[in-house]
Amino acid sequence: MKKVIVSTLLALAALFLLPSCNKDVIRFFDLEIALDESDFADGVPSPDSYTVTFTNTNTGEVTEFETQTKSVSVDQLLEGVYDVVATARYSLYNYLGTAKAVVISSSDALTSLKIKASKSSSLVFKEVFYSCSRTPSNAMYLKDNFFEVYNNGSEAVYVDGLCIATTSNYSSSSINFADENGYMVDTEGNATSMKADDYVVLNGIIWQIPGDGKTYLLNPGESFVIASYATDHTAEDKNPNSIDLSSAEFETVCDNYITNGQVDNPDSDNMILLNPAQATITKQYMPSVLNAGFILFAPSTPVENATLVANYASGKVSGTYTPVLRSDVLDGINWVKNSTALGWLPEDIDAGKTFVSGTYVNESIVRVKEGSSEAGDPVYKDTNNSANDFEVSTKPEIRRDTKKASWAK
Repeated sequence: MKKVIVSTLLALAALFLLPSCNKDVIRFFDLEIALDESDFADGVPSPDSYTVTFTNTNTGEVTEFETQTKSVSVDQLLEGVYDVVATARYSLYNYLGTAKAVVISSSDALTSLKIKASKSSSLVFKEVFYSCSRTPSNAMYLKDNFFEVYNNGSEAVYVDGLCIATTSNYSSSSINFADENGYMVDTEGNATSMKADDYVVLNGIIWQIPGDGKTYLLNPGESFVIASYATDHTAEDKNPNSIDLSSAEFETVCDNYITNGQVDNPDSDNMILLNPAQATITKQYMPSVLNAGFILFAPSTPVENATLVANYASGKVSGTYTPVLRSDVLDGINWVKNSTALGWLPEDIDAGKTFVSGTYVNESIVRVKEGSSEAGDPVYKDTNNSANDFEVSTKPEIRRDTKKASWAK
């Protein structure tokens, strides 16, 4: 099955009706692209089908193909520069192949796409509200963001020690964490033993769920909410246009924030601020309302013991960052300003991007439901591609269609 942007094709067809004095030539190409599974480890199954998208980097327009073979046939793709992404999901595995900024100027511009397979995490971001809202007087209200994490699997999982954080901007040309040999450098400019491609680098505050390892058990079909401020934001002294987050299981509160006026909700457990030396916000945690690479991860070693690294762009050492193994990342989301903005995360964490209509618009991103489990719980789409996995909701809502965490008060 092939899906195309019909309005775009009609507009292009109209161009052919222009007078012959127009010297611009509109060209289309047929492509045959092999989906290369040769890097699969022993025992990894091949998926039944792939979804392959071509995103025009200039216009943001997307052309999508679905194939049940190990190649994709592309008919009459408009000449241009494209980001190409192939995704699939089968059994416990996610499958991903990417090619960025491919110049389509001939029929052999892209003949093969390497596919990687990775085990899917049962814990996923189900809904994220980052855009914030406006009051009835149209003032910006910055306190009502939340992150909801859902158990999308079939087994109960302890969530003690899980962390959330934002990453550095991996699409920026001024960011580089590898020396000439591919290793990260410390803040003194010395090479470390950490291969840059094995890590993702965090650029600010890290919040961790407390617990002793067996405190917070999340059953299948349950979710928990992390609120920046766990209160009823619809109260008259706050913002009637907002949302009630007073029942959030966790909130991003620390002593420094309380000292500066944030009210601590005793019914919501406080997250742990791991790196206060880098905490630049002293009253409340608030991620960007425009662009972010946001991750959920389970640190295999204590984050506070990590060797801090530096940006090594043009061989110059700058900044202080925390590295996290990419294999520790359970889920990641690129949220961006609009369709032409670049995602922040490395492609093997999120090959796509998602966005709402603007800032302070009271819109959230919600994971797409793709079915139900035998127990009747929702099963959500998880292809490591936010463009496919999320849709926009004009009414943020916690725990829509899901159950509250069993430990919650």
